Amino acid sequence: MDVRSKSSTVLLFFLGLLVRHIISGENVLLVPTPCAESHWFTLANIGQALVRRGHVVTVVVPEDIAEKRRAGRPEFKFETFREQGTFVSLKEAEDNHHSNTKSGTSILQYAQGFINVTNVITKHCDLLLGDIDLMSRLKAAQHRLVVYDSCIPVGAILAAHKDVQVPSIAMLRGDHYFLDIKATGVPLPLSYVPFVGFDFTDHMTFVQRIQNVVFYTLLPMLGRWLASNTYDGLVSKYVGKNETIQSVVSNTDLWLYQTDHVLDFPGPSMPNMVRIGGLHVGAATPLPKELEVFVHSAGEEGVIVVSLGSIIKTMSSEKRQVFAAAFARLRQKVVWRYTGEKPAGLGNNTKLVAWLPQNDLLGHPRTRAFITHAGIRGVYEALHHGVPMVCLPLFSDQPGNAARVVARGLGVKLNLRTVTTDQLYKAIIHILTNSSYRETAARLSRLYRDQPQSPMERAVWWIEHVIKHGKLPHLRARAVELPWYQYYLLDVTAFLLAVCAAVLGTVWYGCSFVCGKITCKTGVKLKHQ
Repeated sequence: MDVRSKSSTVLLFFLGLLVRHIISGENVLLVPTPCAESHWFTLANIGQALVRRGHVVTVVVPEDIAEKRRAGRPEFKFETFREQGTFVSLKEAEDNHHSNTKSGTSILQYAQGFINVTNVITKHCDLLLGDIDLMSRLKAAQHRLVVYDSCIPVGAILAAHKDVQVPSIAMLRGDHYFLDIKATGVPLPLSYVPFVGFDFTDHMTFVQRIQNVVFYTLLPMLGRWLASNTYDGLVSKYVGKNETIQSVVSNTDLWLYQTDHVLDFPGPSMPNMVRIGGLHVGAATPLPKELEVFVHSAGEEGVIVVSLGSIIKTMSSEKRQVFAAAFARLRQKVVWRYTGEKPAGLGNNTKLVAWLPQNDLLGHPRTRAFITHAGIRGVYEALHHGVPMVCLPLFSDQPGNAARVVARGLGVKLNLRTVTTDQLYKAIIHILTNSSYRETAARLSRLYRDQPQSPMERAVWWIEHVIKHGKLPHLRARAVELPWYQYYLLDVTAFLLAVCAAVLGTVWYGCSFVCGKITCKTGVKLKHQ
């Protein structure tokens, strides 16, 4: 065989592999939550990985943001529906909630925020599910799978819709409605599994365990009641009259949790619960030229990265000045993701940017620390690259994320509502001068990276596993189907107590009868004597 023939054979071989790869691609439907931009980024990362594997990814979005989504992710297909202003209402409610956090938000107030937008969420979901043209297009596309964000579980209803009916996969850090606890059937030992909204660790004091039990008892009841009021009518209308949001969510085939074994505390798990914490993190790429020049100019003192997410939009000018003054006292250069009017007292060492390549900055060899609101995406990026943190959490999972950072020795935590310039400055200096933080961060980074699969590879493998095999009932715990009295073995307990009572009653009656006979005979004998 000559060289030309060999080349043709090799080319045909690779073309065959390519054609096979393209043919094997399936239609996957993504259903993001209508709010919370960071949730969309994570779901989009999964979709992008699926596209690279040859799958066709379609996203359901409101008409108002379709162009923005298309511009950001041209590799996706988009299906739209008219949401009649509900998206804007939900966005405003989210912004108002963030604004209220600066004066302090309790867990009950956080729940109240959900209650206030219940009608808007119901209307938004009803417009999506009730769009006949949309449902016809989705039915014709024959999607093999729905991947949804559990923050607003309309994707679970869509997957079970009469015109769709395909397997579903949920992606979450924690379920606001607590439907996942019952849906997965996972037990929760409250002695060492802390409530996700608390800054507790798995070493709780007696008082903390009391709080943990009380809130893990009351809040799931509130969450499921709220979910029932929000979604049960939709489920009855579009899935079946005998179905509820809990039963629909319990049919979810796979749960992709943004957790991992290094940052998070150990706890019970089920076979259909897969940990993908940090799936969006990758190797650092070169910085834009202007930013690289600034970082390089820091020399050996290094750079501190500051990103507080959407919190910065609602911070008062006085609080911004607190940050600016603390940064001005540092010898390090500071890259601060900041929008708005330039704060008073800003030092020459601080560069304000409306957007920053956070992952690439944290992976830069001259980055020394990360000041963060403890959003899970940023925390995992810092963990991956081994960067110590100063956490300023406010709401949702942020306090719990910060507690994990502190418990693992990755950084310190401050109270954003009360922090002063001196406190912030001293906290930064503390993690910069105390070598244990840098050493711990480097060690945990090595431990986190040492996995047989990256979190993204693991997520894609499991998604394709569901595509290939369909529903996975063999991975679902039987606890999901058991009534509560069977799950807690109350029927067995009642039976065993009844048996014990019968045995003890029989023994007691027997002993009493024998003793009575003996007493009777003894009395007769004494009388004759």
